[in-house]
Amino acid sequence: MATVSSARWVPMKWQRGQALVESAVVMPVLILMVLLAVQLIWLVFAQSTFRGAVSYALRAGALHHGDERIMARTLVVGMASLQPVTLASLTPEREELWQAQLQSSLQQWLHFQWAGKLTTLAPTEQVLAAQAETRYDLELAQWVHELAVDHPALRFNATTQQQRPQLAIEVWWCLPLEVPLAAQVLVALRSWLQSPAQRFCKLREEVVGRPLWALEQRLEGPLLSGYRHGLN
Repeated sequence: MATVSSARWVPMKWQRGQALVESAVVMPVLILMVLLAVQLIWLVFAQSTFRGAVSYALRAGALHHGDERIMARTLVVGMASLQPVTLASLTPEREELWQAQLQSSLQQWLHFQWAGKLTTLAPTEQVLAAQAETRYDLELAQWVHELAVDHPALRFNATTQQQRPQLAIEVWWCLPLEVPLAAQVLVALRSWLQSPAQRFCKLREEVVGRPLWALEQRLEGPLLSGYRHGLN
């Protein structure tokens, strides 16, 4: 009996050791996968928020003569929802909510100043040179130089969506990666994405020492007011 018991005891010890080794190998991989899943879910949410904010920014620019300052402010307000906010009470007052929104927008504005970029791609210089004109603005009570949405060439031709002046913008936003380990993995994978936006964020990452991921979006839509940015 002693011989049989001893023969059975040795394999059990070996199996326990094997289980410990397998756990030591598998557990870090599982933890990394969970962290990556959390970071990717956050990236998907941030990308969705970013697309919405860029859409609102384009709309604001179309209504306000292509003013990049107004588009930037609209973008920042839209991205403020990504900024975590801590409220003192579970049922905050309207003033507390307003202050929290203002604080989040201010933080995102400061972030955009060094880790974001908004560029107007259209109207192009060729279009401006050919169609921009000087006209009198009744609201401002002054002469302005603009690309009018009711340009005579447009009225002469058939009115179609393609022939109307278009406002096109490109926006870059460097999103901080907060999840440990997963952030380092994504930064390593970023080396395969040699886009200008990723290089833009990589340079800023080296300055601040935080992993950053580039969100980029291009949108185009019809101008709903005369384009004046960069003309006056």
